[in-house]
Amino acid sequence: MSADAWSNLDKVDQKILEILNENARTPSKEIATELRKSGHDVSDRTIRKRIERLEKSGIIKGYKAVLSDVSETNEYEALFIKFKPTRSLESVKESIKDHVIEKPNYLFVANLDGEWNMLVIMKIDPGAKNVTSKIIEKFSDQIIDYRINKLDIKNINLLNMSLLLL
Repeated sequence: MSADAWSNLDKVDQKILEILNENARTPSKEIATELRKSGHDVSDRTIRKRIERLEKSGIIKGYKAVLSDVSETNEYEALFIKFKPTRSLESVKESIKDHVIEKPNYLFVANLDGEWNMLVIMKIDPGAKNVTSKIIEKFSDQIIDYRINKLDIKNINLLNMSLLLL
């Protein structure tokens, strides 16, 4: 999927993605009705064709069931890491990134400029203790400082978050 595919999305495509993101099982007829309410003259056949195009272009990669968890939590941790100066800083960052993305509860890893070198956002799983602390322990030889902050994430614009992947 190219960056062009994302930049070429019009308002109709964006609304289709928004609706499907809320409920991937929404019928094309219902999506068309919703779009007509907001002033777009589209048929359910047009919606089906657009969804097909979005799938072929790689914008829509698939559909999955998201299961609710009995002990659902909206708590997250932000781990800020500062590394010891080294010539192999990029390989250290890559090692930590590779380690973190193996964890099922990571949201994202970002390299930072400024005081901190890396940011890791993890969902706190009540069944798994101290996930961010374990990252610190594993890579303690390369870390000079770190901070762990709790986050309470309420609203996420998934369409904009998906742009991070470009």
